[in-house]
Amino acid sequence: MQPALSILPVIALVLLGHLARRSGMIAPASWPGIEQLGYRVLFPAILLTSIYRSDLSMGRLGPYLAALALAFAATGALALMLRRPLRLDGPQSSSLFQAALRFNSLLILAVAAQALHPGALGDLAVAFAFLIPAFNIAAIIALTLLPAPGTAPAGTRASRRIAAEVSRNPMVLGCIAGLVLNLSGAALPAGVMAPLDWLGQGALAVGLLSVGAGIEPRRLLRTDPAMWLGVGLRLALCPVIFLGAALVLGLPAGQLASGVLATAAPGAPVGYILARQMGGDADFYAAIFTWQTVLTAASLPLWLIFAGFLGG
Repeated sequence: MQPALSILPVIALVLLGHLARRSGMIAPASWPGIEQLGYRVLFPAILLTSIYRSDLSMGRLGPYLAALALAFAATGALALMLRRPLRLDGPQSSSLFQAALRFNSLLILAVAAQALHPGALGDLAVAFAFLIPAFNIAAIIALTLLPAPGTAPAGTRASRRIAAEVSRNPMVLGCIAGLVLNLSGAALPAGVMAPLDWLGQGALAVGLLSVGAGIEPRRLLRTDPAMWLGVGLRLALCPVIFLGAALVLGLPAGQLASGVLATAAPGAPVGYILARQMGGDADFYAAIFTWQTVLTAASLPLWLIFAGFLGG
């Protein structure tokens, strides 16, 4: 029950961000800069420090990472397979794929910091080190190979574009830096770790406020079947697959809880930005993401309670 209740402060910050934007307390024009601060500086810092401090023993983390990978891979594959039955064009299909695959890392880390022990937070950070680069690469490939009707795929330019997007992604770079420092055994001095920790602490609040500011009530009016499938794939199917794999693999209670938190969280706003920049259906993604974020307030506590019951 305690992990489920810990989402209440998260919801409060998301609501505060929404009210701050709607009321004009913070001008709408200021929010893109705030989002960029979190995306390019604060969030990479918390990923770097969490991975740097983590135990990277694959004997302990291997089954956990395998269960997460299976859940996300199956969910993403199903989203792509639904293209023909739902009669989606290329941009809609790539947006459905992103909505089914991506998770809101800042929201996950905020809940984990409140509800789970430090070891579980470290496990999540290590999982992010593998999943975030993989998700970004998969999304860029989907957006490149599923263009708008009448538009040819990028062809020989595709691999170059994918490499360029991945190489400058700040989340990917933060994960890589944390892995390199961890594996090298380098000891960072307190004068370096303290500022990084301060940046990481700021990431949680700034990220959640940005999530709230990005919620557009008008998008809740879109209710087509494809949108609801995108919501269901992310908030229902993905955690079910993870829990099934986790029980078979015998994961401990902490990894059960953190894995459910990752697989049952809503999508990430970065998917909207990527869709808009690379020719995906950004409005379709935004509608799915908005409903995912709103419904998570009810669904995520229930999943955490269920995971706690299974972890017993």
